[in-house]
Formats: sequence, structure tokens, C-alpha cells
Amino acid sequence: QKDQERKKRVDQLVKELAARYRTQEKARPKGEDTWTSPPMVLSFVDFQEKGAMSERDGYSTVLLAELSSLLNASGRVRVVERVLLERLLEELNLGSSDLANPETALRLGRVLAARLMGTGTLLLQPRGTLLSLRLIDTETSAISQVLTRELGNQGSVEKDVFQLNRDILRAVITKYPLRGFVVRVTGDQALVNLGSKQGVVTGTKFEVLDEGEAIPYKGKVLSSAPRSVAQLETVRAEPDLCYVKILKQDRPVKGDDKVQERVENSASR
Repeated sequence: QKDQERKKRVDQLVKELAARYRTQEKARPKGEDTWTSPPMVLSFVDFQEKGAMSERDGYSTVLLAELSSLLNASGRVRVVERVLLERLLEELNLGSSDLANPETALRLGRVLAARLMGTGTLLLQPRGTLLSLRLIDTETSAISQVLTRELGNQGSVEKDVFQLNRDILRAVITKYPLRGFVVRVTGDQALVNLGSKQGVVTGTKFEVLDEGEAIPYKGKVLSSAPRSVAQLETVRAEPDLCYVKILKQDRPVKGDDKVQERVENSASR
């Protein structure tokens, strides 16, 4: 509150988001590059606490604050600031009962440019807490991932949050692999239009994809799956781009080739 310039920026952003919400304008205009991955933004909305409150009143606030901090630190996921969400709800005159409506929550997620919306319940019990967390895709309205976990007492919050962070990152990496294009090729290295803003780090691997052949059949066009023709590994990442080494190639890698993150077993970042 002491930072007046930041407060003004937040006030302006809240008004723009509120106007976008009311007019149903999406944050990402149509006609843009739909292949390249934007930063993965997550918004936690409508997280309810049920059961015995007693000493754990406000447990969800602590849990989500710690989880948001870890996710932001990973570089792969950006969590919408809680203060921004609260100000937007105030501007729109929306309360917790309104957020119980899935459509309202999804509209909020889209307005905040959040691809994923996290919602769920904490069932507070004397011996521990049962967490049910749903990650919902705001573009398709489909439930992308459901995480159910028994949490220990408050003394083990750090351990529980660390595991939740890994589970969410694993789901994001598996279901939303980074996608982009080769910008240019020089010898055995190439430049890709993805960087640390999207979560690329040294060691991130990509596959170069060849589009599958379209097969006309009985008035329809059948598309076959894309084929991997080369493998790349990131040697340096900058905010908007990364430098990759060509590990192997079935054909020469060229500019405008599509790339997709190679998903491996480990999701640790």
C-alpha cells in the first residue's frame, strides 16, 4: 500500500480486467500464433475449508501462499497474485457464493489469462487434513488433473507443499509440453522462440516435429500424428529465446520447424 506507483498500476489493471470480464473479451486475441506456448499461468480460486477449524483456521491460506511461492520459483508456472484476484472480485462485486459457480470461476480464469484454474477443498480433521485439488483448463473447461492427498499436521506443511509443487509441475509438463518454432540454425546449434519466461532451463529437451500427411478419404481429410525427426537440448536460456544443441536428426533441422518439449520421467526442475 505504501508503493503508490504499484498501487496505481494494480488499480488500472483491475479496471481493465473487470471490463474484459463484463464484455467477455478474452485476454488472447484470435489470429495469433496458436502453436507457441505462452507462459503457463495458474489462478487459485474458491478454495474451501470444511470440518473442524479450531487451531487450523486459515490453513488453506498458508498452504496456498507457500505453494504459490514454490510454483513461481520453478519458472514453469506463474501464479496470479492473491491481492490482484481479491481486488478484481471486489471490483466485480463477487463473493464466495458466486465463485461456487464453475462458469463464473472459469470466466475469471480466462480474464486473468490463466490457462489453469486451481480449485478444491480442504477437509480439516483432528488427525490431519484431506486435500482435494482440481486443475481446470480454462480454454476447454475440462478437468485437467485431480490431486487428492492426505496432509499431516501444521508442522509438516513444508513437506506437504513441496510434494504438491512436484505433483502440479509433473501434471503441467506432461499435459502441456512447451511448443515453439526453430528461428534459425547455425551448424549443430539452433535458436528456438521459447525462453525462461515459458520455463525453459538449461537441459530442457525438444523434439522437432514433421506434420503428419493428410489423407483424403470419403470426403474427409484424415490427419496422421506428427513424426519426430530430430532431438534438441537447451544449452542456454534467455527470457524470450533459447539456444539448443542438435543431438540427432533424421533430416536437417531448418527454420520454422515446429518443436515440442520432450517429456521425460522426471519432472523435477
